[in-house]
Amino acid sequence: MTNGAPISNPTYMGDIRFFFREDPDIAHMRDFGIDLSTYQGVKDNALRVYFRVKEGSMPPGEPWPQSQVETFYNWMRNGYPRGEGAPVPAQALAAPSTVSRVRRNLKELLAPDKSEELERLKFAFRTLMGREINDPTSYFAVAGIHWLPGIPPAYFCRHHENAYNPWHRAYLLRFEDALRTVDGCHDITLPYWDITDPDIPAILWEEPFAAYDVPVQLCPLAGPCYPPGPTERNDAPTVWANMTDPTVNVPGNIVEALGYSHWEAFNGWTSVRTQTGIIRAHDNGHNSIGTTMQNQDVAAFDPIFWFFHCNWDRLWWKWQQEYGATTLATFKTHLDGPPDWLDDPVLNGLPPFSLTTAQTIDLLSLDVDYEHPATEARVQPRTLRQGSLLAHTAFVAHTRRISVRVKDVDRLEIPGSFNVYLRVGDRVIGKQGLFQPTTPKQCATCRRNALASFDFVVDEADLEGGASPGGDQAPQPRAGGGSLPARQGRQSDDQRQAAARGIVPDSVHRLRVVRVPG
Repeated sequence: MTNGAPISNPTYMGDIRFFFREDPDIAHMRDFGIDLSTYQGVKDNALRVYFRVKEGSMPPGEPWPQSQVETFYNWMRNGYPRGEGAPVPAQALAAPSTVSRVRRNLKELLAPDKSEELERLKFAFRTLMGREINDPTSYFAVAGIHWLPGIPPAYFCRHHENAYNPWHRAYLLRFEDALRTVDGCHDITLPYWDITDPDIPAILWEEPFAAYDVPVQLCPLAGPCYPPGPTERNDAPTVWANMTDPTVNVPGNIVEALGYSHWEAFNGWTSVRTQTGIIRAHDNGHNSIGTTMQNQDVAAFDPIFWFFHCNWDRLWWKWQQEYGATTLATFKTHLDGPPDWLDDPVLNGLPPFSLTTAQTIDLLSLDVDYEHPATEARVQPRTLRQGSLLAHTAFVAHTRRISVRVKDVDRLEIPGSFNVYLRVGDRVIGKQGLFQPTTPKQCATCRRNALASFDFVVDEADLEGGASPGGDQAPQPRAGGGSLPARQGRQSDDQRQAAARGIVPDSVHRLRVVRVPG
């Protein structure tokens, strides 16, 4: 509440959102069909809110102080500025966890005093891998939820949308619960692999975490099947080199995403900003690990998938903690768009799991918490400014760093994961990957977001003479290694060749420029 002088230049994130309490304000007005839980809801109802608080009839029995009414008016007068959310004070992050499932860094299990815990984790993995594939707690059954061997409508995995993080949070719980069905492992927790640490745990390349021997053939709806055999991936030095390649920079993607207080900017894949945010980092991470992990059809069969995705869930929780978005009510204040994906009883489901998107927001309510690396830095708040530029157009700019957007790549015509490159002449100055199944037309999320765009932040000097987009198709590996032959029967030779470059005929490709401060 504002009891002193009115604020002349308030913002929603810095001031206005704190005027509305979940109970009674938001809950009371929800009964009248008025949503005051989000920026858009408050903006859309601002005029009626103002007249009610000005006359003192709202909130019931607790009228706002005059200074608060004037602050709200100033916000309206100034054009409803959204503003940025500030990270919470450090002391707010220091409270000890009170839950029973505290997930820790995998590297901690390598300490001599943790050897028993590590052996239990290995035993749990081996046990799940040895169970019959029709056992719902077997490794095969749980890994198979991600994509294959599903048959529509049993393709469940959610990517490139608001439900990406909630779906995978529920998925990790399913896998961790399966581990806990093993005798002597009832209290085991899944550790995370901090992919920003150059010292990658060598144990990830040791049994049983090195590979899973897929016991049966897996067949997508179109194209050749994956024969039985072990999963494969790049070695640790190659993984690190791929992730830290300056044209990709997965650690930098993570730092950037964590710097945005708006959910849509952190997450990525909205109607305005597509292959950005934490989803961009995730996709580039999958492609960096390579082979099985690069192929959505079979990625979850590689044991490294679980440690990898545990870290993405941890990073989402870190973002929530840093910006005070750990409950459903506080989380909604960070939304730019409508909250229907959280509130609507049809849209908030996460099949095949019983949890809804809304129920995944408060991680502590799921009896889960994370112990973050002691040396990990806090978020670095940032703001994005936008402009535009057509492709192949030379230009003169006045800032040192520029974000170039390659627009409208038709992902439905590209079977499997692929990379898009930003080139100046023959020189690659940026590379971004997109992680998807080999049958994207069978993927509901892919169809809803058929046109993919990609952002590249580069030095303006690198763009002298104009930039051009290009691409290639990522390999489509078998679960047990090797590469699948090209897809047949649905595309002309010219279309297949274009798809293999990551650029599809008849699609519009433009470059959009975003000025980056500094």
